[in-house]
Formats: sequence, C-alpha cells, structure tokens
Amino acid sequence: MTRATRRSGFVLVILGVIGGLFFWLADPRYGPAAHPRPHGSVDMRYWLHLLRGSPENPVDAANSGWLGTAVGLAGSVTVLGIGAWLLTRRTV
Repeated sequence: MTRATRRSGFVLVILGVIGGLFFWLADPRYGPAAHPRPHGSVDMRYWLHLLRGSPENPVDAANSGWLGTAVGLAGSVTVLGIGAWLLTRRTV
C-alpha cells in the first residue's frame, strides 16, 4: 500500500468520526440537548439555536430534524467505512 493511500484512509476515518459527532451533537432527539444537564455546564440549546434555529418547541425540532440527522449519520458511516477499507487494503 502506498503512503498516499494510507494517508487518505486516515483522513477519511477522521472525517467520518467528526461528521458523526457533529450530527449527533446537533440532533434534538438523541443528542446531548435532549438529556438533562448538570448545573453550570454548557447550554446546548444556545448552540442548537445558532446551528438550526430556535429550539423552543423540542417536539417540532426533533420531528423536522430526524431526516437530516439520519442522512448525515449514514454519510459519515459511509466515509468511515471507505477510510477503514483503504487502511486495510494491501498492495498486490
């Protein structure tokens, strides 16, 4: 395997993980904003407001955001899988 192929595999794995984290963090149903937070921690509703608009009605936000989250996570898993495949590929 060439050095460029291995480097591309590492980059794709990292991008897949970062993309998956982004879509999980921005999801109003399964992300950290959906769970109670301890006092004094970062307010995720503020960051969700910046990323996606007003989260005043969490039910509407969860219902309208699930498709984008599903597509984003599927894309991230695909990129992660291609990167892992490039890392395990052997030269002939």
